[in-house]
Amino acid sequence: MMLRKRKALPVAFIAMLGVAAIPGASEAAGPDDLQQQIDAVLAKTEGGVQISRYEIAWGDGEAIMAFPFPGQKTAPPSSAAAKRLEAETVDARRSLIKEDRTGAADAEATPLGEDACPTEAIGKDWYCFYQSKEYEGRRLQWNSNHTTRVYFSNYDFHNRTSSWSNKGGLDVQVMGRTESGSDVSCTEQLWWEKPHTRNSSLPSSLNNTADCFRTYE
Repeated sequence: MMLRKRKALPVAFIAMLGVAAIPGASEAAGPDDLQQQIDAVLAKTEGGVQISRYEIAWGDGEAIMAFPFPGQKTAPPSSAAAKRLEAETVDARRSLIKEDRTGAADAEATPLGEDACPTEAIGKDWYCFYQSKEYEGRRLQWNSNHTTRVYFSNYDFHNRTSSWSNKGGLDVQVMGRTESGSDVSCTEQLWWEKPHTRNSSLPSSLNNTADCFRTYE
């Protein structure tokens, strides 16, 4: 059975998952801002699945988006679910997702570097796009070669990139639209990301302009 896009959880159930233990979270009852952000992205995109308290995955882990906890500027490093997602079967992953919904304590205990784009001991390292400068805000990441354009609009991330980190061995070509609202027109080259490079602050001429990318081995 395929995993389906999850619906918003009741506030009472979210509290039961340990929201009060999350950095910056209040013990007072009220809307959960992090969950609202996740639900908003799921509603605007197709094929996304919430895999942890703070992450969404598309395409069985091909792309993963991580969100900062309330009161935090930087998204935590990858959860156990994100790290193991590609290696798990659908049935095993379903159990893993249930496990990781309560994994906020693990994420809280993980020291944050200035750039949490993942690296792997075995396999391909990741390349990441960040919503804010200094690798802050939401993190959207891939580690596969994409020879055709990948559109940020499919992840509710178009015109949102302010910093990036390419920890893998691929060259990444980032492009923008020549016509507003048209993904087909995403042909204007904005910048290249060479392997094992990063940029903590895009210049104003490039900030929040990325609409798609492709990679080269």
